[in-house]
Amino acid sequence: MKRLIFLSVLLIISLFIHGLTYGHRNSSPNMECINCHAGELVQDMIKLEGLPQRYIPGKTYNLKIVLKTELESMSESKGGFSLEVTGGKLIVKDKRHTQLSNGFLTHTQEGNELRTWEFAWKAPSERMDISFTVMAVAANGDYSPVGDMVGATVYVVKPAR
Repeated sequence: MKRLIFLSVLLIISLFIHGLTYGHRNSSPNMECINCHAGELVQDMIKLEGLPQRYIPGKTYNLKIVLKTELESMSESKGGFSLEVTGGKLIVKDKRHTQLSNGFLTHTQEGNELRTWEFAWKAPSERMDISFTVMAVAANGDYSPVGDMVGATVYVVKPAR
């Protein structure tokens, strides 16, 4: 329930606040995908694979964002994402498809041709609950913001005891 409330608040805020930067095929350094992409809002579209239930402080984890959707793309433009984490360090593993921008991990222009992206996360040395907030777009490839699918989710991981 808390996750749903947080997600709802996040989406409402993103509708009313315009950031200093806007994403296109080359990145999304914010959580404002829904400002431009008009289409179906899908809660369970985003999967964050490799995230442990409990993390070991200081350990590096290999993670993958996967968009689960049946939406077909008419072109090479398939999707994009923006991810923010409250602790630890995001690490770019695939510079061709992902990048860090304004504290967010996001896709590159080449990464817009995918619906899965790999990266790493180094857990913080101090023990604290960590939130991963992800917003993503599954694009229909018509080069317009209409008919795409937008998803947003928050994953919380706690430190090992």
